[in-house]
Amino acid sequence: MTLDGLRGMSRDFETPYFLLHQQKLDTNLQQLKEIEQRSGVRILHTLKSFNEATILPTISEALSGFSIASTKELAMARQAEAKKIHLYAPAFKASELEAMVKEVNTLSLNSLGQWERFSHLKVSKGLRINPKLHLPIPSHCNPNLESSRLGVDAGEFLTAFQEKKIDFGQLEGLHIHALFQSSVEGVVILLDFLLEHFSEVLPQLKWLNLGGGHNFTEVDYNLDTFCKHIKIFRQHYPNLELFFEPGESVTKGCGEFVCSVLDIVNIAGQKVAILDTSVETHLLDVAIVNLRLKVQNTQSSSTPYFYELAGNSCMQGDYIGEYFFKEKLLVGDVVTFEDMMGYTLVKRTGFNGMEKANFYLV
Repeated sequence: MTLDGLRGMSRDFETPYFLLHQQKLDTNLQQLKEIEQRSGVRILHTLKSFNEATILPTISEALSGFSIASTKELAMARQAEAKKIHLYAPAFKASELEAMVKEVNTLSLNSLGQWERFSHLKVSKGLRINPKLHLPIPSHCNPNLESSRLGVDAGEFLTAFQEKKIDFGQLEGLHIHALFQSSVEGVVILLDFLLEHFSEVLPQLKWLNLGGGHNFTEVDYNLDTFCKHIKIFRQHYPNLELFFEPGESVTKGCGEFVCSVLDIVNIAGQKVAILDTSVETHLLDVAIVNLRLKVQNTQSSSTPYFYELAGNSCMQGDYIGEYFFKEKLLVGDVVTFEDMMGYTLVKRTGFNGMEKANFYLV
């Protein structure tokens, strides 16, 4: 789309705003439903990745359930009529957890201490395991690190299970979230890990949650290979129901974030376009995971139209990134960030008194 086209769009909706394309979402949901139907696995939508209330019923109808972490997310899941609800958080307040388990189907606890502390709860309980796999994952989102607080060390758990140091008679599931934006090879790694190390544990279980990080809706995801390895695993352990939480795969490529240029200033020879947004209000992933966002009407090679994009807050570090635009930017032009549905809307804040960006469905 040219800048002229973008300028026309800005007259339809006042920036900043998020724009979700229903047709693209429907395509993703259809792909995920096909994965469920062909493989027999259950896909849960992770509310921490996307929780727009007007869209959740559509996702709920298509998929097998939701994965939640709090009482607020539980209310969202109930409102959307989720078929199944899985609950996990690194830690819980006892009073809140005791109230929530009455309304969820499965629960993953994060530590052996929690396992013993909450053993009395009447719910299908599991433990999150840290497999410590050596995978090429950015450190800020790598749950396999030695220092990770997410999950019980796999070796520690297996020793406690084999030596009966702890009563695992009520253990019905395991939760392993070890991947990041992974192709089908990541699933193969996880299944092989379980087959090799957990042969004593798996026969007594009812479910496995193999977490997120799966690029299920990428165009080159090999569904045939996925189904093949799921079938092989099921031949060994037909007793297990398999859950996946692909997170951003649900809304991958489904929408944009659109904002406007408020001013263009020249600082030490560099053109800086100040936008009607802020990293801390609408784009927290930029700050937290050092993410380089994709911007429409830009290219990687040099052009005469080089701008640093900045936010409109009082924070000196409110910078989004540097981009080569295909055309000259003017005050009033809109700047469109691509693929902004997952892990973006859920992080909106009111920092510096800015209004939260609106959400539109087209």
